[in-house]
Amino acid sequence: MEIKIERIQGEMREGYYVQPMLKRLWAVQLDILNEIDAICRRHNIRYYGWFGTLLGAVRHRGFIPWDDDTDLAMLREDFDRFRYYAKMELPKEWHMAEEYPSWVSVFHTNTIRLDQEFLNKYHGCPLITGVDIFCLDRTPLNKSDEDIHLNLFNAVYSLCVNWDLPEEDMLWKDNNKWSFLKEIEELTSQNFDRQRPIKNQLYFLADRIAAMYWEDGSDEVTRVRRLSWDTRYRIPRSTFDKVIEIPFEHMMLPVPEDYDLVCRLEYGNDYMTPIKADSHDYLKDQMQLLRNCFKNMGEPFPECYELTFD
Repeated sequence: MEIKIERIQGEMREGYYVQPMLKRLWAVQLDILNEIDAICRRHNIRYYGWFGTLLGAVRHRGFIPWDDDTDLAMLREDFDRFRYYAKMELPKEWHMAEEYPSWVSVFHTNTIRLDQEFLNKYHGCPLITGVDIFCLDRTPLNKSDEDIHLNLFNAVYSLCVNWDLPEEDMLWKDNNKWSFLKEIEELTSQNFDRQRPIKNQLYFLADRIAAMYWEDGSDEVTRVRRLSWDTRYRIPRSTFDKVIEIPFEHMMLPVPEDYDLVCRLEYGNDYMTPIKADSHDYLKDQMQLLRNCFKNMGEPFPECYELTFD
């Protein structure tokens, strides 16, 4: 099988060799990021670089050399508006995954593709990749309300993300998922339609629980899921009042002006000192699927797609 793709060179960045295949993945993620940016600009939706993408922009003016994903954050009102417009305005072959409450991912494909038209369009990268967008919600005004809020969210969230697992792999060894679902119905007065996909209904409920205090909560925002195991994860709402743009590869990325506060919260006071820590679990799975594609076709694996994980 002959594959004709644009030539992309590997390069050394800060003593780390960025392999050509990783650069192909980055190029696709930048395409997706540009599409997200276009939607946001059309509808005055604010977004911010987050997690490793924020750190990469601040410290490297681009991707962290050993990173393989792109992360953004939005405040609740912008997150809800983005979901609304993205469903109508993303390119028709793209899709937005809503698998985890208060978190969406924008993908340019849902399958590995080796057709020439696709490879020509996406820098010779056959892999599935996307951009993750996380929602920030207000915290309740007092500790007792916060405890109830977190417990309720986590109960619904856990059932949502585990709903499709085999029964023996469920977290609730002494209780099947249907009886747990009934308990949630009693707690929330939410009646689930057994004739429709339950996971989708749980997603919607958990997302609404996360947003409960947006209008009348405290002056802090958080990722509700993160707050349940990291009680420090609170950011003043005012942090997002002033936004600046800083270079990220060949584009400008919006970040909070006080990005130092966010980076310290995520990575500690020494965040400007690089620490190489990469798992690449998702990328490893993708590469194995790609190798299987060529194996099933009886074709040798192309050198241009080699990617090692040292």
